[in-house]
Amino acid sequence: MADESDILLEIWKEQRAQLRQTEHQRTQLTHIVILVVAAGLGFIAQKGLRPSAVVVTLPMTFLGLYGALACLKYRERSALHAAQSQLFRGKLSALHPDLEIESGWANTYRNQQSRFPKLFKIRLYVLWLTLHVGVAAIGITLTLWALADG
Repeated sequence: MADESDILLEIWKEQRAQLRQTEHQRTQLTHIVILVVAAGLGFIAQKGLRPSAVVVTLPMTFLGLYGALACLKYRERSALHAAQSQLFRGKLSALHPDLEIESGWANTYRNQQSRFPKLFKIRLYVLWLTLHVGVAAIGITLTLWALADG
């Protein structure tokens, strides 16, 4: 029969795996968005930016907005799994205080923060979100430009 530490460790591993899965899904979605947008921009480059290009630029806008919303949802899921894994890490730390898990974790966190003070403040999800909002902004701009030329 498994002891309490084994059970907590397995639950912690599962939460970390779920966190990685969420990050992987966000990455895959972003790859798809970039691929589709690149194809759309290639099409516009070949055919020119005319009112008929709206059939490409409007979906580009919606794809960017969808990606931004999905990134926010992935952030929420990531925060959930990170909080759950932190809870189980704390329980493991309480069972094994001699391992100094929490103090080691805190020291590593502070060291990372001091090594990269400016980058540390930037949240990764904000970078992902900015990319998708940028795609939506490009779609809107191209749509307005195409309609203005018509």
